[in-house]
Amino acid sequence: MTAALTEMTPFNRDVQYAAKKQAVILSAAGAFRRRGYHNTSMVDIAKSLGLTKAALYYYVSSKEEILHQSHLATYAQMDEILKTRIDAPAALDKLEALYHRFVIMLTRSGASLLTDVNSLSAEPKAEVLARRTTIERKIIALVKAGQKDGSIRTGDARLLVFFFMGALNWLSAWYDDAGPMGADDIADHFAAQMRAGLTA
Repeated sequence: MTAALTEMTPFNRDVQYAAKKQAVILSAAGAFRRRGYHNTSMVDIAKSLGLTKAALYYYVSSKEEILHQSHLATYAQMDEILKTRIDAPAALDKLEALYHRFVIMLTRSGASLLTDVNSLSAEPKAEVLARRTTIERKIIALVKAGQKDGSIRTGDARLLVFFFMGALNWLSAWYDDAGPMGADDIADHFAAQMRAGLTA
C-alpha cells in the first residue's frame, strides 16, 4: 500500500488520535459547563471520561489546553455557519436564520464553552480573542447591510451585535439538555427575541 493510500485510510493512526483527542476535549468541556472551569480538576475530567489521569494526559497537556481548544472549536463551527448560503429577502432574515443555527450548535455541541477567556494565558487568549473578533466583524457587516436595506433599525451596529451575541455566551451556563425545553425550542425563542429587538 502506498504512503498516499495509507494517509487516506480511516484507520490511519494520526487521524484516529486526532478524532479521539477532539472527543476528549468535547466531553471535558461538558464537565466545565456542569461544574465550572475553576471547580473542575483533571482528575474530575478523567473520571467523567472513564479514563485514568495518565490516559487523559496522552491527549491533552493541561486543563487550559482543553479550554483553549473548546473556544477554537466553537468559533470554527460558527465560521462554518456564517459561510452557509441562505437565500433571504433581507439581511435581517438571513441574520435570524444564522442566529437560530448558532443556538442549535451551542446547545448541542460539547464545544460550546465561550466563557472563562480570562483564565487563558496570554498567547492562547490572544488567539481566541482574534477568532472571536473575526466572527463579530462578519456579523457586524451583516447588521450594517440590514440597516442599509431597511430591515434592521438604526444604531451602533457593533453594540447591537454585542447585545444579541452576548446572550449566547451564557447558554452553556444554564442550558440543560435534560430540561423541559429542547434545543429547537430555545433556538426559536432566541431568534424571535433577536428579531424583535432589531426590526426597523
